[in-house]
Amino acid sequence: MSEADILPGTTVRSQLIPLEDMRLLLPTTCVAEIIDWQVPEPVDDAPVWWLGMLEWRGLRIPLLSFEAANGRSRGEISRRGRIAVLNGIGGDPELPFYALQLQGIPHLTLVDQASIDTITEAEESLPLVLEYATLQEQAVLIPDQDKLEALLKSAGATVSKLDEPSPD
Repeated sequence: MSEADILPGTTVRSQLIPLEDMRLLLPTTCVAEIIDWQVPEPVDDAPVWWLGMLEWRGLRIPLLSFEAANGRSRGEISRRGRIAVLNGIGGDPELPFYALQLQGIPHLTLVDQASIDTITEAEESLPLVLEYATLQEQAVLIPDQDKLEALLKSAGATVSKLDEPSPD
């Protein structure tokens, strides 16, 4: 969601999502729900970034650490921690939802062309970031949801109903 993606005169309702030392920016249409932290069920032999499976609305969905998936520390769990359940955008019926570990409470924000600027020379290059930007003079990252979903699929993550056997 860069300034080029926003039509002149329009605003996009978005969520500013706090992580360990960064903030993600996602349109609210990508976020299914923000839920309180819950301890995920571990998955055998899962990569360090795959924190486990969550129960959400009668489904088991994968939970990941965006930081760890980008080669960083996964961040601490705090009492303010939350989980963002994201809508899958790839159209894969086996991965209609997945979740991200958060380090605080997301904030709703309105984004228009005047409030966002693309950063062309980022200080750091993270593999799962589509775009680096500033929003009202605050650094934000726009995650590459296609790559996130591909990473989950490559690790064998799928969504299942609670009454189905677990994938591990």
